[in-house]
Amino acid sequence: MLTIIARIVFWICLGIFLYILIGHGLLLVLLKAFFSRPVKRKPITPDVCFIIPAYNEEKDIEGKLENTLALDYPKDKLKIVVVSDESTDQTDEIVKQASKKEGRILLLRQRSRQGRTIAINTAAERYKAKVYAISDSDVTLDSQALRQLVASFADPEVGAAVSRFIKLKTNLNPTEGGLSSYWNYEHWIHLSEGDIGSLPFLAGSLSVVKADSLPQVPANVTHDHYLPAYIAQKGFRSVYEPRAVVYEYPADTPLEETKIRARNFLMGMNFLRELPRILNIWRHPWFFLNLLFRKILRWFCPLFLIISLIAAVFLIPEPAPLTLLGLTGIGATMTALMLVFKSPPGWLSTAGFFGLAQIGLLWGIIQFIFGKRIVVWEPPR
Repeated sequence: MLTIIARIVFWICLGIFLYILIGHGLLLVLLKAFFSRPVKRKPITPDVCFIIPAYNEEKDIEGKLENTLALDYPKDKLKIVVVSDESTDQTDEIVKQASKKEGRILLLRQRSRQGRTIAINTAAERYKAKVYAISDSDVTLDSQALRQLVASFADPEVGAAVSRFIKLKTNLNPTEGGLSSYWNYEHWIHLSEGDIGSLPFLAGSLSVVKADSLPQVPANVTHDHYLPAYIAQKGFRSVYEPRAVVYEYPADTPLEETKIRARNFLMGMNFLRELPRILNIWRHPWFFLNLLFRKILRWFCPLFLIISLIAAVFLIPEPAPLTLLGLTGIGATMTALMLVFKSPPGWLSTAGFFGLAQIGLLWGIIQFIFGKRIVVWEPPR
């Protein structure tokens, strides 16, 4: 009886785990072949308020402003608002100096630490525009990125658009190769889900949203999570634009990567509490199912893997459980080596990054169980 129960648990949990990682992506590609809804793009240049939330970003903010000013977009239609979340370094002074040289740059300082979400809410409420662009201070934009994104708004069904994200290599963090493989995989999936309907998530690197699709988001939830569900509920789409490219360096260390995953899990739990108030899942079943398998269940992948491994122990020497135990052992070894070696070969970097991601998510789950909550957004590094 115990063996039968273990076998059922093993295959259910392993099946969910593999479907989340691989199967759902393959399903999206298949559906794209039959249900594609191409975005009707054309060159347009609406008024844009470009919001840059910043907290102690003195290392990056000057370069960010220069990069934003260099965008190929009409100067009279682009306003740049830096929202300093009570920064304690030279961020404000750098922005003030830049504003004296270029009047399109505006500084909005929050008098108390309120986080990234409130920073965006405040800027959107203070400065009116037809389109709002949201971008982190540590990313570099291709000169055509903004033009490519707003071109999607020529389609009346589109409420938001997000850019393609490319990690730059420094050879300092051994996870770089694995992280690049991950984002290449995400790019492949985004292409499909954006063509089918609407993305369930908008990366903070660079996204644009129409003014009438930008709500006041609760402080403990990110716009990245909240906006796609809100926009879907209003009957519009959030789409992916691969020709709008942004670049970012990876975290400094593998440990920082695990912290990012843990933080993402905790912020995701805040979003889940709000989801029933944002989205009617019965009216938008496909959006919800895609969100479920693309984001929500992915946050719990470590639990499905751990339960599969526990069940596998009771099924030795059956081939599938033995294979899973062996592969997990190899993956754990590679992850441990990732923390020791600075420049491992590519295959080790990919496997190690996956292991670190699972560790980070598991750490987030443990913190959540013991009462950890995130209210104010903190930069990951």
